[in-house]
Amino acid sequence: MSPPLPIVLFTGVQRMARRMREKGFESACLIEPGEEVSSPHEVDHWIPYDPGDLPSLERRVMNWGLRHRVVAVLNRREKRVHEYGLLSKALGLPGITPEQAKILRDKLLLREEIARHWPDLNPPFAPADLGSPEPPCISPPFLLKPRNLFKSQLITLCQAPGQWERAREEISRLRVPTERRHGVRLTGGFLAEGYVEGAEASLDVMVCPDGQVVFTPAVTVLPARQWDMEDFHVAVRRVPSTLLPDEEALARQAVLRLVSALGLRSTPLHVDLVLSHGRAFILDVGPRVGGYRSEMMGLGFGAELDPLALELALGRRPEWRPRWERGVAVVELFPRAQGRLTGIAGLDGVRQLRSFHRLRQRTPLGEEVGWARCGYRCPLFVILAHQDPEVVAEDVELLPRLIAFQVEPSPCP
Repeated sequence: MSPPLPIVLFTGVQRMARRMREKGFESACLIEPGEEVSSPHEVDHWIPYDPGDLPSLERRVMNWGLRHRVVAVLNRREKRVHEYGLLSKALGLPGITPEQAKILRDKLLLREEIARHWPDLNPPFAPADLGSPEPPCISPPFLLKPRNLFKSQLITLCQAPGQWERAREEISRLRVPTERRHGVRLTGGFLAEGYVEGAEASLDVMVCPDGQVVFTPAVTVLPARQWDMEDFHVAVRRVPSTLLPDEEALARQAVLRLVSALGLRSTPLHVDLVLSHGRAFILDVGPRVGGYRSEMMGLGFGAELDPLALELALGRRPEWRPRWERGVAVVELFPRAQGRLTGIAGLDGVRQLRSFHRLRQRTPLGEEVGWARCGYRCPLFVILAHQDPEVVAEDVELLPRLIAFQVEPSPCP
C-alpha cells in the first residue's frame, strides 16, 4: 500500500487546487457557509469555517486528524489574507505572519507602515470618517477607498472640498448592499488617498525564504477612465508591458523597498503602482498571485505563476524561466447602467477576434450588475492572446464596441 500523499491547504478554491494530484499532493480547501463551488469532487478535503470566527478555524485545523500531512499553505484570495497568516503560523509553514496579514489587509495600516520606512512611495493620505461632516485632512483631488475591500469597489473621487458630503452619502448608502453581495464586512473606516495620474502597472514577485526577490514581467494596467467611465476598476491588463526600461527599473526598486519595509519572507506578492514624474507610488499590495496573472504569464511567457507560489509555500526558491513572448490581455467589461442583467449581445463577435482565447460570464442573467464604485464586480471578462502583441492591442480597442449589455436600469449614483 502506497503512503498517503502530502496535503496542500488552500484558503479558497482555485483551479490549481484541482490539479494537485498530478503534482503528487492532495488538496484541502477552506469553505464558508453558503459558498458555492463547481466540481467539488475534484478537491480531496473540505474544511468548513466561519470567516467571522478565525480562532475556531485555528482550533479546527490544529485538531484536524490530517494536520501532520499538510506541507504548504496557499492563498489566492484578497479577502482571505488573515486566514493565510493564521494558518501559516499555526502550522509552522512558510508564509506571512498574522501581524503582516493585518497590515496588508488594511489600506491605512499599509500606508502608515510604508510611511515609517519609505514615505516617498506613498501618495498623500489621511484617515476618512464617513460619519463626520468634516472632510479628511488632505487636499483634493483625492480618492476615498474602503480599507479592506477589493477590486476597486466603492472607490470614489472627490475633486473639490464641496464633493465630500455627496461622496460620503453615496458610499454610506451603498456600503451594506456591497457587504451582503460579497460576504465581506467593511471594518476600520475609509482611507483618503491623493489622486495621482501616470503610467499604471503591476508587478508579481516571489519573495524567497532569505528575502531575495524573484521578479516576473511587469503588467500594463489600463483604468476604466480610458473608456470614459467614471469608475476606478482596471479595464485592461496587458503583457508585454508598455513601460520603458527605466520605468520598470523604478517600479522594481519600489517593490524591493516595500519588501524590506514589511519584512516579508516566503510569499508571493502582487503590487500595483503608478509612475508619475520620475517617482513610483505604491497603490495596493497583496500577499498572493494577482488576479489572472498566472494564466497571463503562462500564455504570454510559457511560465505560470501558481507553480512558483507552490515552490515558495514548500520553502523552496522558485525560478522564473520564460519560454517565449506573446501578447496577452485580460479585459474586464462593465455595463454602462446599473440594473438587472437580461442579456449580453456580441459574444459571437468576440469569439471571432483574431486573438480570442476565452471568456467567462461571471454574473448570471437576472442578477444585478453595475460599476465597481457602486459595489459590483465585472459581469464578463475576456482573455486575448496572440503571437503579435499589436493584434492583441487592436482587439482590446474593439472589444467595448462589440459587447452590449442588456440591463433593466435601476438608479446608480
